[in-house]
Amino acid sequence: MYHVCLACNCMLVFLALFGTHLDIPAWLQVSGRMHPLLLHFPVACMVLAAVWETTTYSRNEAFFKYTGDWLLLLTATSAGLSALTGLFLSNEGGYNEDSLLWHRWSGLLVSWLAFGWYVLRKQARDSRMRTTVVSVAGFVLIVLAGHLGATLTHGENYLLAPITLEKQPVQVALEDALVFQDVVQPVLKEKCMSCHNARKSKGDLNMESEATLLQGGKNGALWDSSAAGYGHLLRRIHLPIAEKEHMPPQGKPQLSEEEVRILYFWIKNGASFTQKVIDLPENDTLRMLATARLQAAVVEQFDFPAADESTIRQLNNDFRTVYPLATNSPALTVDFFGKSAFNIQSLHELDKVKTQIVHLNLNKMPVQDADLSIIGRFSNLRKLNLAGSAITGATLGELKNLHELRQLTLSGTPVKADQLDVLRDLPKLSVVHLWNTGVTEADLADLRQRMPQVRFESGFSGEGVVAQLNAPIIESPTDVFYDSARVVLKNFIPGAVVRYTLDGSIPDSLNSPVFKGDTIVIHKNCVLNSKTFLPGWTSSVLATRTFFKVGITPDSVALITQPDPQYRALGAETLINHKIGDTDYKTNKWIGYRETPLVCMLFFKRPTLLSSAYISALAHIGNYVMPPAEIQIWGGDAPNHLVLLHKMRPEQPTKLAKYRVGYECAFTPRALKVMKIILKPVAKLPAWHPQKGEKGWVFMDEVFLN
Repeated sequence: MYHVCLACNCMLVFLALFGTHLDIPAWLQVSGRMHPLLLHFPVACMVLAAVWETTTYSRNEAFFKYTGDWLLLLTATSAGLSALTGLFLSNEGGYNEDSLLWHRWSGLLVSWLAFGWYVLRKQARDSRMRTTVVSVAGFVLIVLAGHLGATLTHGENYLLAPITLEKQPVQVALEDALVFQDVVQPVLKEKCMSCHNARKSKGDLNMESEATLLQGGKNGALWDSSAAGYGHLLRRIHLPIAEKEHMPPQGKPQLSEEEVRILYFWIKNGASFTQKVIDLPENDTLRMLATARLQAAVVEQFDFPAADESTIRQLNNDFRTVYPLATNSPALTVDFFGKSAFNIQSLHELDKVKTQIVHLNLNKMPVQDADLSIIGRFSNLRKLNLAGSAITGATLGELKNLHELRQLTLSGTPVKADQLDVLRDLPKLSVVHLWNTGVTEADLADLRQRMPQVRFESGFSGEGVVAQLNAPIIESPTDVFYDSARVVLKNFIPGAVVRYTLDGSIPDSLNSPVFKGDTIVIHKNCVLNSKTFLPGWTSSVLATRTFFKVGITPDSVALITQPDPQYRALGAETLINHKIGDTDYKTNKWIGYRETPLVCMLFFKRPTLLSSAYISALAHIGNYVMPPAEIQIWGGDAPNHLVLLHKMRPEQPTKLAKYRVGYECAFTPRALKVMKIILKPVAKLPAWHPQKGEKGWVFMDEVFLN
C-alpha cells in the first residue's frame, strides 16, 4: 500500500505542475467521476488518525504503534486517491476557476500532509506538541477542503448555512412586483442556480442574471416563445425524472407543479424581464399564479392590536364577511355582498374594528358620497374598492386621512379628472383604477404628469398595438463553397416582404433588395442579413448567416504555438479543413488559446498570388472568449524573411453575448510561399465583465485565402 501511496503523491506533484497542459483520456475521466464516492473515506480516516495519535502517542505497546501506522497509511493512500480523482474530474470544466483553484490546492495539501505524517510518524510521536500540531493541521485542512468542495457543488456557504442567519427576502407589494424579479427568479434561484452559477456553470450555463440567461448554455438559447415546446428549458423540465437530461437532476429538489406553470406561462408570454405583475390582464394565468405566490410570501407586519374575536364573529352575517388578512395577523379584510341588503348602518357597525381594517371591498354596493366620511375613519386602510358604487367623486376629499392607502378602485363610477386632485395628499397611494369612468385619455395624460407617483389604470383597448413578424428562414446546402453558394429566403406570412443585404448591414424597409423568390447567388465571403416587413406589423428580428468562399488552400499548415490541451481540436488541420464551427467552442472544430498568442504558418510549394485572408473566429463573452486583441498577417518567401502585410485591432464587445465573427484582412496582392497569422488574446477582460481582469481566450476555426 505504501508504494501505491507514494505513486499517487508523485503523480499529484506532476499534475499540480503540468496538469493544465495535459489532455486527460476518457477512461481517466470515468475514474475522476468516482471522486464524490472516495472523498468521504480520507475524511473519516484523517479524523480517526488524529484522535488515535493524540491519545496514544506516548504508548510504546506494539499494538498501538501498529494500529497507528496502518491508520496513517490508510489516510495517506485514500487522500492521494481522492485528490487524484478530483484532479481528473476538474478537467471536465464547468467550474469557477478561482473556487476550483483553492479546492484543488487544499486537497493536494491534505494528501501531502497525510503522506508526510506517515513517513515521519516516528519523529512526530517523539513530541506531544508535534503530534498535536500535525493533527490539528490535518483536521483544519480536511474541513477547509470539504467546505470549498461543497461550495463548488452545492453553492455558496453550504457548510455553515444551517447556523448562518438567513438573509430575508425583501418584501414587495403586489402593485410593485415584477414578474421575473419577484416571481420567476426566486424559482430559478432555489431549484437551478446551485448548478448554474458563476462558480459552477454546468453546461456552460449561468442563470444568475438577465444577461447570462439570455446568453444560454452550450446547447443554445434556453427558450424560444415561437417554437414548439418553447425551447430547451421547458423540454428538460418536462422529461421523465429518470431521463439523464431531466432538470433538475434526479436527487436534487424538483420543481413543484406551480413552479413549472410559472416558468411555462412566463416564457409563453414572451419572457419579459421588466413586466409588472399588475400589468398582466386580471384573468391571466400567470398573474393569478404570481398573485397567489406573492400574497403567500409577503405578509405585512402591523403595529396595531388584534380585534376581539367575539366582535369579529358578531360582525359576520349573510351579507358581510370580516376575516383576518393572514393567519395570526391582526389586520382584517371586509367584503360586502347583496346590494339590496346594504345600508349606512352596515358601515357604522365597522367602527368597532376601524383600526384593524386594511382591505375594504364595496364593489357594486350602493355607497353614496356621504358614506365616504365613515370610510375616512378607517385609518389603516390599504385597499379600497368602490367600483360600480353610487359615488360621484364630489366627496373624495373625505379620504384625505387614509395615509396608508395604496390602491383605490373607482371603475364604473362617474368621477371626473378634476375631482382626483385631492388624492395628491395620500402619500402611499400608488394605483388608481379608472376603467369606464368620466376620465378621458387626455385627462389621464395630465393626471400622470401631475401625480407621477400614481399609476392610473384605464383598461386595455388594443389600439396601436401591432404584432411582430417571424424572421425569414435562410436556406442553403452549405456555408462553405468553392465557386458560388445558392441561397433561398422563405417567409410564410401572406403579403409580407423579405429584404436582405450581403454586406453585413441591417436591412431596412425601403432601400434594401427585395427577395422575389429567385435564388440569391453568392460569389464571395459575406454576411447575409434578412428581415420580414409588412405594413401594420412590427418588422421581424434579424436572420443572419455567414458564407465563406474557399479560394486558395495552402499545401500545409503548422502551429508554431500550441493550443490549450482542452481546445486543440484536430490541431493545425482544423484551420484548413473547410469545416465551420458553431457557438459551441468545445467541439473539435475550434482551437483555443489563452496563455499565448495563436501563431500558425501556411506553406505553399510554389509562389502563390494572394490578396486577402479571412479569419473565422468566435466570441462567447460570458465564458471569456473574446475577439482577438490584435490580428497580424505576415508573408514572404521563407519563414525567416517575412514582411507585415496587414494588422488590425478588432472592436471589442460592450456586453455579454455569443456569436461567430469574421475578419477580412486585405493587403496588396503579393506572391507568397509562406504566410504567418498571429491572433493575440485579450490580456484582461474589461471592467464591465463579471470576471474583469481575467485573461481572455481567442478561438479560431478556419482561414480562407483569396
